[in-house]
Amino acid sequence: MLFLLKLPFKIIAIILWIVLSILSAVMKFLLWLSGCVLALASGLFGIGGIVLLLNGEISSGVGLLVMAFLISPFGIPAIAGWFVGLIDSANDSLKSFIKS
Repeated sequence: MLFLLKLPFKIIAIILWIVLSILSAVMKFLLWLSGCVLALASGLFGIGGIVLLLNGEISSGVGLLVMAFLISPFGIPAIAGWFVGLIDSANDSLKSFIKS
């Protein structure tokens, strides 16, 4: 009897599990791709910021160094990685509900 009560929720959970699995895979690929591109851009911004600091343009140099930090793997990509991990944990929770 309990199985029949859970059945509609499990059907909805299967649909959400499929959607989250596809979304997670796409987001992991985009995170990897953006990580490669942003690592290069972060290096260029860092070098540019140091050059500007050495030339005496303090505010522009600090601005570029802050932007380099934000797009480095420790900035915005880390937040995106946390979000992908959150989606993965929700996906695992749905899988365990479907199996129960």
